[in-house]
Amino acid sequence: MRVKLVSTMFLGWMLSHFAAAQHDLNVAPVRASFPEKPVVKTCSESTAVGSVTSQNYTLQGKDYNLCLSTSQLPSMALTFRSPDALYKEASEALLKEHKGAKQVSYHETKICGKSGAEMSFKGCNGDHGKARFVLLGEKLVVAEALWKNSASQAEADRFLDSLAFSD
Repeated sequence: MRVKLVSTMFLGWMLSHFAAAQHDLNVAPVRASFPEKPVVKTCSESTAVGSVTSQNYTLQGKDYNLCLSTSQLPSMALTFRSPDALYKEASEALLKEHKGAKQVSYHETKICGKSGAEMSFKGCNGDHGKARFVLLGEKLVVAEALWKNSASQAEADRFLDSLAFSD
């Protein structure tokens, strides 16, 4: 009886510990769940059609990297490019960011009911990666995960599947 009580208490502690370990990020209109609190970096870049301001939320785990990026695009950028063209440009930029990475697949998809795109890629050091792209008004959202093994892929998938949008 005592062993059962102790094991039940331990199981309850484990479940509450892991539930508390998740860090839910809510940056309207985007929500995502990181295993720990991510590092936030804001940057601005001048382009030919105006300034682009991005907020990047990154978390580097032992065998995975997670990143959520929201970029406020100038309305002029949307005048000259379709969402699909923006997704393709963003996917190409992401591959360049990971020197030597090769695209495995790219397709248009629905992400939480919104039109978007998903790209899978492989890094030169054997890492696997996946990125999801969604345009919400003038905000480009990119959720990216890299992993080394199946255990870290499970964490990456949890992060990507947690991506949600509020209207």
